[in-house]
Amino acid sequence: MAIHTALRHCLLYSCTVWLLGGAPAAGGAADSLRGSFREVIESLNFKNTDIKDIARLLAQRYRINLMVDDNVNQRLTLNLVNVTVADALQFMVEDNGLRLKRFGDIYKILPPEEPLPPPKIWRISYEDGLLSVDFRNDDVQDALDEIARRSGETILCERDVSGMLRGIITRLPLEEGLGQLLQMNGFQLRKTTGAYQVHPLYPAGGSGPGRENRPLWLEIRGQKVWMEAAAAPLSRVLGELSRRSGVSIVLFGEPKGSVNLRVEDLELDACLELLLLDSGLSYKKSDGIYWVGDKNSPEMRVSRLFRLKHLKAEGIIEMLPQPLTGRSELKIVKSHNALLVNGSADVIGEIEEVLRSLDRPIPQIFFEALVVDYQSSDIRDISLELGTGPGIPGDSSQTSSGDITRWIPGLDVLRRGKDVSNFLSRVGEKIPGVNIGRLPDDFYLRVKALETAGKANIRSRPQIATLNGHTAELKIGETRYFRLVSETPIRDPAQLYVQTSERFQTVEINISLTITPWVSASGEITVEIEPVFNTPGEQVSANLPPNIQSRSLKSTVRLRDGETIVLGGLIQESVSESISRLPLLGRIPLLGRLFQTRNHQKINSELLIYVTPHLFYGDDWLEPD
Repeated sequence: MAIHTALRHCLLYSCTVWLLGGAPAAGGAADSLRGSFREVIESLNFKNTDIKDIARLLAQRYRINLMVDDNVNQRLTLNLVNVTVADALQFMVEDNGLRLKRFGDIYKILPPEEPLPPPKIWRISYEDGLLSVDFRNDDVQDALDEIARRSGETILCERDVSGMLRGIITRLPLEEGLGQLLQMNGFQLRKTTGAYQVHPLYPAGGSGPGRENRPLWLEIRGQKVWMEAAAAPLSRVLGELSRRSGVSIVLFGEPKGSVNLRVEDLELDACLELLLLDSGLSYKKSDGIYWVGDKNSPEMRVSRLFRLKHLKAEGIIEMLPQPLTGRSELKIVKSHNALLVNGSADVIGEIEEVLRSLDRPIPQIFFEALVVDYQSSDIRDISLELGTGPGIPGDSSQTSSGDITRWIPGLDVLRRGKDVSNFLSRVGEKIPGVNIGRLPDDFYLRVKALETAGKANIRSRPQIATLNGHTAELKIGETRYFRLVSETPIRDPAQLYVQTSERFQTVEINISLTITPWVSASGEITVEIEPVFNTPGEQVSANLPPNIQSRSLKSTVRLRDGETIVLGGLIQESVSESISRLPLLGRIPLLGRLFQTRNHQKINSELLIYVTPHLFYGDDWLEPD
């Protein structure tokens, strides 16, 4: 009766048991029961009673630690007499297919063990580097593990890779076949050094192919970004970029539009610029946080100072494209030779690209020039001189040793009276009937026939250097001043006055050389050269300035470094002839030539200019990309 009374109280009592995990002790079968489990139950009678209630009653009555798993829900009908507690528990467990397990002094009734599933039969074949598979909703992780085991390749899956694979491949190369299969199921296969990597094509939480979300693959390696996106929402791309990179991206409002791009090995900042290029948005970085918002908003403007290495800051603004200068504030900082830019991040990025292409070392060109005036002279001086007296031309010593005999380069013969007399006596001996008297000793005879040739005259040898595209000018000469007097008549009713005025007239007599070079990308030098040579000519009067003879040319040529070009053709010709003769006798036909001295002078002057450029970039020059 006591047992039935306790049972009624137990059935009316409701409680909840919380199970805490622990390591099971060795043993756990019913044959290990001892102590109170050996006591005898006189009568145990239940009808359609929950096994949890029966176990609770036995635990309280016989002071044993007995618990029932929450997954055990059997209801029992028992009528046992004079059985031990251990036998009763063993019957209850085995008759209902349950298990009794021991944890130290605690016993627990557990549900029956689930049978192990049959081994998975994979329809995978890998032979001679060719893969064949037949997947029908197979788990992607398990399938890739099995392919890795059979092929011997290393296949690594990102943590977001989950889902099922479906598809058939027949004898395709591993990378080709597996890549196509994964792509059709929403994954991306990428080959790295010694391994294959599998990534999802959809952001975390995406709903898979054919749904609202579009394909997106994103990977961060160090500070570089790899990304593929096909019509992926911009807001989701920015969110995934923040999650994968670990940087904070704060959005002002919800970005609109979608993204189509593919980038590899790109810095995070450059990737953001591409993502926001056509969105009307921009970003700025502050304390490691990226703020994304409307590019026209004042909060999104940033300032940056660009120091120029090779160009002069003044004038750099005029070189920038007008669309960029119109969307930013620009200021020249002379003290730093820099340009200060205030604007959105995308505009600053574009200005940086333009300055990078402009601010390059400027070539310096050193010119060596040689100006040579070649004069071709034709001077002939033919004369016959007769006379007497102590002063003999060309004889400064007035002694017999002063006789002149010169045959090279011209004829110049001077003989005294006794020499001529001796010569005439020898002639008279050979020619009968000729008898010429003896000449006085102070008599002289001079025959002169000289011809003089001109030579080259180096007029100038300037050396000058300039920067690419800049004009260099060299000028050497003088300025002459002439006083000019002029008289102006002034008439009044009473008389005529003459007003005299003076003024100074200047005349420039210069040799100048103007050179402007341009260096091409191939290293050729285009040179615009303009030399001017002014020389004074004949001066008619001392009160008038002389005539100025000017020779100039202007030419544009193309040279290489160290190559010489000759510019010429500036020819000037002058001819003069003079005759000195004895009055009356010098005009006698034929015989008069004995009493004449003729001087003929013809000068041809040709100006030639030799120009040689030398190119110098400086020690920090780098060839263009």
